[in-house]
Amino acid sequence: MVLGETMASKRARFEQLAMPAVNALYRQAMRLTNNPEDAQDLVQDTFERGFKAFDTFQPGSNFEAWMTTIERNAYFNQYAKAKRRPQRANDSTGEYDDWDIYDAAEHSSDGLKSAEEEYLDAFAPEEIMQALAKLSPERRQVFIDAAIDGKSYQQVADEQGVKIGTVMSRLNRARAQLKRELAAYARERGYVADETAKSAGSPSAKLRKNASERHETVHNGNDGKEM
Repeated sequence: MVLGETMASKRARFEQLAMPAVNALYRQAMRLTNNPEDAQDLVQDTFERGFKAFDTFQPGSNFEAWMTTIERNAYFNQYAKAKRRPQRANDSTGEYDDWDIYDAAEHSSDGLKSAEEEYLDAFAPEEIMQALAKLSPERRQVFIDAAIDGKSYQQVADEQGVKIGTVMSRLNRARAQLKRELAAYARERGYVADETAKSAGSPSAKLRKNASERHETVHNGNDGKEM
């Protein structure tokens, strides 16, 4: 909060920035929930979370991107998790299933880099989580901490008790593996041609179109340690 600012003026300042982002937030909420009422609830929840974290927003940075990241994490942390009770995927190894990886504390970081966010946005949430579940525990945790939660390499390294170089290595390998997994998923479903999927680059317009059509159809119908 700005020094000497009242709660009312802070709310007004937040709403001035947030209102232009409503349409983008609702579009993303519809892609995630496929339900107008759930989408509205998610947008409202995002506004509440955004206001609570407003003091951490960096003036001059992209406010809409900041809010859409908060919304994405609100969905994975709360709405998606509520659809199925989290369970350990493997009691002997202690690995969690795809829903458990999003059971993290609320945060207010800038989140995913734009290229990663653009890539992941082309896929349905369940497809992303299936791909994340295939990462090793080490790669998955680093990706969530650094790429999704936006923690610094140093913070991740300190929390996990490893060197920064190890964090960077695991993150790069996680990104590469995720793109391979999602490209293979798109190729298997026929969303893209083999050549496009094999490139593991940004999704083509056809992939985005197919992803959108799949969401619309749903709506209308209702590895060891690394160095």
